[in-house]
Amino acid sequence: MPQEVKDIIKQIEAAGFEAFAVGGCVRDCILGRTPQDWDITTSALPSQIKEIFARTIDTGIQHGTVTVMIGKTGYEITTYRIDGEYKDCRHPENVEFSSDLKDDLKRRDFTINAMAYNDSTGLVDEFDGINDLNKGIIRCVGDAKERFTEDALRMMRAIRFSAQLGFDIEENTYNAISKLSPSISHVSMERIQVELVKTLLSDNPGYVMRFYETGLFKYVLPDIGRVLGGRYSRNALTMLKFSKKQPVFRYAALLNTLEPENVRKTLRELKLDNYTVEHVTKLVANSKVTIEENEPALREAVHQYGRELIQMMFEHEAAIIATKEEITGIKLAGKKKHLIVLRAMYDEITKRGDCICIKDLDITGNDLMEYGLKGPEIGKTLNELLGVVIENPRLNDKATLIALIEHLN
Repeated sequence: MPQEVKDIIKQIEAAGFEAFAVGGCVRDCILGRTPQDWDITTSALPSQIKEIFARTIDTGIQHGTVTVMIGKTGYEITTYRIDGEYKDCRHPENVEFSSDLKDDLKRRDFTINAMAYNDSTGLVDEFDGINDLNKGIIRCVGDAKERFTEDALRMMRAIRFSAQLGFDIEENTYNAISKLSPSISHVSMERIQVELVKTLLSDNPGYVMRFYETGLFKYVLPDIGRVLGGRYSRNALTMLKFSKKQPVFRYAALLNTLEPENVRKTLRELKLDNYTVEHVTKLVANSKVTIEENEPALREAVHQYGRELIQMMFEHEAAIIATKEEITGIKLAGKKKHLIVLRAMYDEITKRGDCICIKDLDITGNDLMEYGLKGPEIGKTLNELLGVVIENPRLNDKATLIALIEHLN
């Protein structure tokens, strides 16, 4: 544990209470991973924690959580609790504080997330989480149907953890997901999107198939369900494997067989940001575009799509080629060579600083006004000059461009 966490636990113990690091941080340490954050659970009440530490923030005090500030870092400390009735399939109506660590551990989702540790007691593993870690299993604490009835998002979390860790889902847990999958409709799309993208960005993005197999996507993301349940499912799963670990590329791989309007609709349903929606939609829409193997054609493509998107298109195309090779068993040497040539050509065009847009021209609208052009003529002339320079970058010189004006149609 970090020294700050040890010190917090020691201070709470010195005041006469229990305190443990709990949950995902314990799991990650056992797996040899670096935890993203450290959660602490304690027998002390929130008011007592506030008396022990000088700097605290009431981040979730109604649920027993107080954040203790050590320097500029915050550590969440939550009182042992028993959750009340879950009426919305997401949040307990109320919580009851407890003095028993086991009460707190048994309300957690999965055995691998229900372990606690401190230096004086050692590991507390009431539900055999270590054994499940060793066997590579995601299993609910207690009755799986109860855990998923309490919080429907846990069904997606089970699949997400299985993808991140490369684990199987224990049979009763998996069957409970399949049985209770309609209740996922109670969960906000923002929460669903977080679990989906974490699955897609894992080392096992193909585990996204489990969202379809359990019926979860049937109720919230039917278009993705149709992709995974249709004739192109193997294509989508294989392409995920060859795509970069970035949301735009993984979403584009998953949705590449959909029509662009359906891609946009699905991404909007997921409440994704405009950047992701637009770039994924454009990647899918342009996935069948072929750029000729010459510099003018490539400069025109860069002008049309933009520098960022054209590079994304190269990356997306590489994944498409690798996918086709794996599925068909046929080497696509010609397509791979074409892409290599385009990428090298793009690097050379960029290095030289070739003109690809109006602002790169060595002439401006003001220059054309001085020449005597007015209104729409200015924009039309600039675009025509850009076309000439895209074809031959050496002509991008102010005097040359002015001389060319008289020869434009």
